[in-house]
Amino acid sequence: MTLPGPKPTAVVVDDSLTARKMLRSILEEAGFDVLAEGEQGDQAIMLYEQHRPSLITLDIIMPILDGITAAAAILRRHPEAVVVMCSSMSAREKILACRELGVKHFILKPMVPEAAVKVVQSVIEQARAHGKAEVSP
Repeated sequence: MTLPGPKPTAVVVDDSLTARKMLRSILEEAGFDVLAEGEQGDQAIMLYEQHRPSLITLDIIMPILDGITAAAAILRRHPEAVVVMCSSMSAREKILACRELGVKHFILKPMVPEAAVKVVQSVIEQARAHGKAEVSP
């Protein structure tokens, strides 16, 4: 099932090629146009600035800059950004830190595609309801 309305866009950032491919597939199945992929936290910030996607997914543990720090930088400059963390880490303190930053949701690895599709569709529907999801030029 795809989302009604304009096609949402996404950027996927994860240091695992396998995870990026899976997330791309999940997002495309959910009706997203995946604009770019990155493998490091510092790339996430640059790719968000360059593409201004409807949604960005970030792994927590990545080289150079972790996903939490990247999310904080993106949300500080763009509080309307829709960020979903994807990680095998389920540590309560990491989840709470992300929530305090404004991260919208988590997808735990290993990913269950059907559940992940529901998460990204729900997050975008909520963002659209609040007028925040269509930031792409």
